[in-house]
Amino acid sequence: MKKSPKHRLSDHALFALGRASQHAQRLVRQHMTEAGIRTLHYHVLASLSDDGEAVQATLADRIGLDRSDLVTLLDELEELEFLARRVDSADRRRKIVAITAAGERQLDTMDELIRAAEADLLQPLSAAERKTLLGLLRRLSGD
Repeated sequence: MKKSPKHRLSDHALFALGRASQHAQRLVRQHMTEAGIRTLHYHVLASLSDDGEAVQATLADRIGLDRSDLVTLLDELEELEFLARRVDSADRRRKIVAITAAGERQLDTMDELIRAAEADLLQPLSAAERKTLLGLLRRLSGD
């Protein structure tokens, strides 16, 4: 991480957590981009894998994405055969989205890239420090 001048809030946890989060997100984007993968694809596939198939509108709400933006992502993922859409038998105007076996394999690849980004981020910490950090972050987030 590039050294910058001291910020007025640099001695505050919120500022340090924000900076660490920005750095972590940068590393994830870097690893995904180098592998030719769109980070937003991860959010869609992970939600479908973890939370199950969903109507497109529900999926958009789950991942916090505008519904019209989601359609473009779904088109891309469907073309790659990472997901499938089918008409909802209860309401033929709606489409249900589900992850495919190829999508699950892609998600496994993406998980590995995220683990690599995390390893880069946490490299300066010992194993004990990593465990402590994770415990503290879980406590702060209420997990």
